[in-house]
Amino acid sequence: MPLLRRPHLDAGHLTSLISEFDGVESVRINAAAASVTIGYDGKAATRQAILDRLSALSPSALAFHNGESEPSVTPLVLRAALFLVLPVLPATLGRVVVWGSIAPRVFRGVWSLLTQGVTVEVLDATAVSLGAARGRYGTALLTDELMATGDYLEETTERHSEDLLSHLLYRHPSSVWVERNGDVVKVPFADLDMGEIVVVGIGELIPVDGLVRNGAAQVNQASVTGESVPVGKEAGDRVIAGSIVENGRIRIEARQVGDETTTARIAAFIHESLTAKSETERVAEEFANQRVLTTLGLGLATFLLTRDITRVMSVLLIDYSCAVKLSAPVAIRSMMSEAADRGVLIKGGPSIEALSKVDTVVFDKTGTLTRGDLAITDIVSLAPQDWSEDRLLAMAASIEEHARHPVAAAIVRVARERGAPHVAHDDIDVEIAHGLRTRVDGEAVLIGSRHFLQDHEGIALSTYEDTAQALSAQGKMLLYIAFGGRAVGIIALRDELRTDSAETVRRLRASGVRRLIMLTGDRKQRAEALAEGLGLDGVFAELQPEDKAEIVKQLGEDGCRTAFVGDGINDAPALATADVGIAMPRGADIARATADIVLLQDSLGLVADAREASRTAMDIIRSNFRAAIGINSGLYVVASTGWLGPVAAATLHNGTTLALLGRACPQAGSRQ
Repeated sequence: MPLLRRPHLDAGHLTSLISEFDGVESVRINAAAASVTIGYDGKAATRQAILDRLSALSPSALAFHNGESEPSVTPLVLRAALFLVLPVLPATLGRVVVWGSIAPRVFRGVWSLLTQGVTVEVLDATAVSLGAARGRYGTALLTDELMATGDYLEETTERHSEDLLSHLLYRHPSSVWVERNGDVVKVPFADLDMGEIVVVGIGELIPVDGLVRNGAAQVNQASVTGESVPVGKEAGDRVIAGSIVENGRIRIEARQVGDETTTARIAAFIHESLTAKSETERVAEEFANQRVLTTLGLGLATFLLTRDITRVMSVLLIDYSCAVKLSAPVAIRSMMSEAADRGVLIKGGPSIEALSKVDTVVFDKTGTLTRGDLAITDIVSLAPQDWSEDRLLAMAASIEEHARHPVAAAIVRVARERGAPHVAHDDIDVEIAHGLRTRVDGEAVLIGSRHFLQDHEGIALSTYEDTAQALSAQGKMLLYIAFGGRAVGIIALRDELRTDSAETVRRLRASGVRRLIMLTGDRKQRAEALAEGLGLDGVFAELQPEDKAEIVKQLGEDGCRTAFVGDGINDAPALATADVGIAMPRGADIARATADIVLLQDSLGLVADAREASRTAMDIIRSNFRAAIGINSGLYVVASTGWLGPVAAATLHNGTTLALLGRACPQAGSRQ
């Protein structure tokens, strides 16, 4: 296939294009051999469709890498073969082929010297040139081979650290199945509009963010959320582009298409992350570049003191820059990949470095420390002789089912679970921000806040003060019910804590976080009860939305390094103000766009996962830095004394660099 010979071809993109065809079961591309192997269902029609599509492919339909082409092992094999036959070659021919072999490295060194000054390339070129100039062609060739092998392995490891994130870079399919005019037709993805009905069956990729209109399916969301277990989806459930239907068939109303889908925004997030360098990475690169001059100076000093060119070669082949410069980005990208597998997207090195230094974590309450879904905790009858709990619940649910707010939803949900009967009532009057009014069996019924019943409607509630205080002290919201002019019941609700909230608090403290603070618009008594139960260090209650960012800003001015965890539209200013903004998965789009870290699974424990992983990554970078300095300094000493020849110096230096890179990228071999 001629297209496969084009430089920088993105084989993964071509694989996804071919995999879309109906009946295709597997795709394997060998770019080096310019061949593609496709497994399909054996049908002649499928085979012909694939051949027709492949023959029609043009370069404009393919994707290409912006960077350099994949490293090739071929030059290493040819150089090794040359080294083996060098002893039997005529002397003149041997000199020519050796100089020809090392010429690319020498030219790179000269070009680097002219354009960038003294760099690692200059040191390497000088070392191999000195060996060849002294007639030690075997040493020069073997040294060049060892350096080339080191370059190949380093480049492969660094590239792999980026490729670890490739499973998140979702690409749009070329076509989708859509219902139009009563028929299901295949249309180009670019022609798909919001609101259209997309049909997805077994083994197919969900191409849009949307709402299931009918059907049922088991959907694998691992590529997006990291969840390994398929999730059941049916009418009313949301689905995410990039998920795969493993069983079943569903009709989906497209809510976001193209670049607006979750996976497309994740891809943009990752692309931005790969270009963002942390201060640690910048310092490491600057230090590495400075050490090149140190190496050159040590080589010159060695020559002036010993006049031994062999020792000079050995010294020049040892430098700090490779391990120091590469270790930081490799560790950062490896950590980003590991976090993504757990369901955490991190916006590059700066966010990892900042999170590792955080000493204060600020939580928004609703939807973060709590689930964001109210649950009924108590149904208290104030007239038990006439009103049982079941009767109170049935009447409240029959009235509240006409309302649209979290309290009403919680009451209706529990009534349905208990099989409560429907209670007939007159038309509902809504008192905005207060409650509901209607009539049942000719009697007036009021459901709402204490303020509504007591201050607006004159219902006596003082008799039940102790009961109300006891419930409120537990952080519960109270809904009062009156029938025929007297109070008959109280329904207590609470936004339940996440099951992992307390454990997350404990883990964050263990990771070095000194202060844990909660912000909420709830009443002070209710907020303090929840904060005390979690063991938080502070709570700010009865806040307006704009107050959150101001509190985070003040903490920063007081010297705290802050992380803010939230999910709402009004959390965006606080997310942007904090040193690190962390958005929950059900958060508003603006919150997710503002955040430095986005959680893909609805688990607060991922905040602790991200914190622990960031500290581990920074610890690895710092320890690798110290190891590179210590080991290479020791090699300098040994090389300058003449106890370490050029070949051994190159071997030990490259071995050290690769060992440190392997430690920085523990997943390097796990996904080959």
